[in-house]
Amino acid sequence: MYLRKSLSGLTGLLVAVALTASPAAAAGPVTTKPFPAVLKLPNGFSPEGIAIDGKTAYTGSLADGAIQRVDLRSGVATRFAPSPGPGKISVGMDVDRFGRLWVAGGGKGGPLPVLFTGFRVYDTRSGTKLADVLIPEGSFINDVVVTRDAAWFTDSGDPAALVRVPIGHDGRIGTPRKVVLGGEWVPGSPINANGIVATPDGKNLIVGQTTAAGGGAALYVVSPTSGDVAQARRIRLDGPLESSDGLVLSGRTLHVVSHHGVVKVELARGLAAGKVLSTTEVPGAAFASTGALFGGRLYVVDANLGENLSNVGNPAAAFKIVAIPVP
Repeated sequence: MYLRKSLSGLTGLLVAVALTASPAAAAGPVTTKPFPAVLKLPNGFSPEGIAIDGKTAYTGSLADGAIQRVDLRSGVATRFAPSPGPGKISVGMDVDRFGRLWVAGGGKGGPLPVLFTGFRVYDTRSGTKLADVLIPEGSFINDVVVTRDAAWFTDSGDPAALVRVPIGHDGRIGTPRKVVLGGEWVPGSPINANGIVATPDGKNLIVGQTTAAGGGAALYVVSPTSGDVAQARRIRLDGPLESSDGLVLSGRTLHVVSHHGVVKVELARGLAAGKVLSTTEVPGAAFASTGALFGGRLYVVDANLGENLSNVGNPAAAFKIVAIPVP
C-alpha cells in the first residue's frame, strides 16, 4: 500500500514538472548564433600561418612576428604574443599535445628582409615564450607539423631539405637537425618544400613543393626518419596542380591551399596517387596562404601580400581569415 501510494505521488510530481516546463518547450529549440565566416585582423598585421586549438585560432605576422589569438565563436582577435624582436617573423604554425604553439620563423633565404632563421615555441595557456631557436643551416623555415616524437619544418629556400626537431616523451625539445630529401625528390626553383602535414598514424609526411621542376607544383610522401636523409616519393596526380602553399589533411582527403583557391585531392591507399577533384574559391581573399579545419569549416588565411609584397606591414592593408564549408 505504501509503495503504491509513493509511486502514485511520484507520477503526479513528474506530470507537474512536465506541465511547468511546457511553456519553455513550446517556445521551440534553443538556437545558437553561427560562428562568423570572416575573422578580421588588425590592418597591417600581415598573417600567413594558422593553427587551431579547440575554438581558438592562432596566426602570426610576416611583418614583425607578433601573434594574434582569435576566438572562433565571436571572431574577436586579441594579441597573444608581441613581436619577438627586429628581424624575426612568424610563418607556419602547429599546436602539439603538450599545449605548445610551434612557429616557423622564416629566414634569410626568403623574399622578406628577415635576419634570423629558426623557430619559436609558446605556451598556449599563458603566452609565455618557451624557446627561441636559431637554425644556422636553415634558409627559410616556412611551415611546421608536430608528430608525437618530432616537429618537422620545411625549408623553402633549400633545394631539398626539411628540419627535424626531436621531442622527448616528457616534451623536452631537442636539437634541430637538417634532413636531406632523397628518393624521387627533384629540386625546383625558387621555392621548394612549403606546406607539410602528417598522416594520423605519424608514419608519413606529405610535403608540398611550390615550384616543381618543369613547372607547376608537386606533392610528395616522405617517410619520417631520425637520420640524415629522408626518402620521398612523388604522388602521381591525374591533373595539374598550378600552385601549392598550405596543406590540410583529413583522412585521405588533402586540401591544397593555392593562392587562387582550395584544391581538393583524394589520395589513394598507400598515398602513391591522387585525384584532383575540385577547386573552391575563397570569397574575398586576395591571396590565400594556408588553412585549418574546425567544425565542418576550413579556415583560410588571406595573406593579401600585394604586388611584390607591398602589403606586408602596410598599415592601410586589410587582413582576415575566411571560413568556408569544407570542400
